[in-house]
Amino acid sequence: MKHSIPGAIGAAIIAATWGCGSGGGSGGATGGGATTGGGESGSQAAACTLAAQGLEVSSGDGATPSIAWTGAGFAVAWQERGADEGDIHLAVLDADGNKLRDEVIEGGPGVSSHPSVHRDGEGLLVLWQDQDGAGSVVRGRRATLAGVAEGDAFDLAKSGAAESWPIAAASRDGVLLAWMDAGGSLLGSLDRGALGNPTPLDAAQFPSVATDGDATALAWAQGDTIRFARTSRGGAPLEPIAHQGVAAKLTRVALGGGDAFVAWEDTRGGAERILALRISAQNEVSREAVVSRGEGSANWPALAWTGSSLAVAYYQFRERYPAVFVTLLRRDLTPTGVELEVSGDAPARYPALAWTGQELGIAYAEKDRGIRLSRVSCR
Repeated sequence: MKHSIPGAIGAAIIAATWGCGSGGGSGGATGGGATTGGGESGSQAAACTLAAQGLEVSSGDGATPSIAWTGAGFAVAWQERGADEGDIHLAVLDADGNKLRDEVIEGGPGVSSHPSVHRDGEGLLVLWQDQDGAGSVVRGRRATLAGVAEGDAFDLAKSGAAESWPIAAASRDGVLLAWMDAGGSLLGSLDRGALGNPTPLDAAQFPSVATDGDATALAWAQGDTIRFARTSRGGAPLEPIAHQGVAAKLTRVALGGGDAFVAWEDTRGGAERILALRISAQNEVSREAVVSRGEGSANWPALAWTGSSLAVAYYQFRERYPAVFVTLLRRDLTPTGVELEVSGDAPARYPALAWTGQELGIAYAEKDRGIRLSRVSCR
């Protein structure tokens, strides 16, 4: 599945494919010694429940939301396509999901897409890409924790890739920023709006960065290999670890309890499935675990560490249309027995996750209904 949202043509393609999967056949066998999740029970099974479903964040034609916990509520950024196929909006909601503010972060005539929002100290940092001929420009804008935009939008980097997909992680050492470029990806540190000399990652696709507040790490796809690396204070990757024999897209990484977790879409069996790995603090790599269930195409993983479990959100074609699911895994990637369908009765895609300390906030897009928020309580 191509995760491009390039404008009017892309919007027409998305409209035509909201209700159908990209390969509904059997997932087949997975290489690399995959273990498959079942429905076993666990102590976490009784602790996590759906607290709220389908709370309205926006009612427009929205896509690809990103979510962050502000300390008091949720910040959600998304691409709004109703006006010109490419504005970036930011909404702030309280801890219960009541919307407090909605602001246009980028509303110019160009096509803006692929937003991500991050808490950075006592404020928010919103990143996105603008179309620029055959390439793109990575841009950013800051806002208060209340969602009030501060200053003008600023350019961070030019990319030769039509889809640069900027993403960041803010730790105590600063903001680590990754994006795609022609021939690979780049990794750089952001200091007070200025981007330091980036580190190239040759042939890297779909880079993802994560932090636990102290350490930072990244993962990316490179041919038939997934690479993972912890980073130095300056943002450069340290001794990348290679996991070979995959057919990976859309890599995601999370840190928790000294371990790192990587999840991705994999197409070795035909239809996309969500797979995951754990990398210990000693850089020991686990076997692959199959996260998604059933035979329908599963896409767009999002990760969050809850303090005791790895939460994985994704959307999958199981019935007539795609729905968003959240699965909880133990540290060893065995299932806790919790799998929740968090979207409602409309086709839903593009989940994003944020952990509050007690709850998961899941933002996602519903066809013709805008951006929605569901909450999963884990107490």
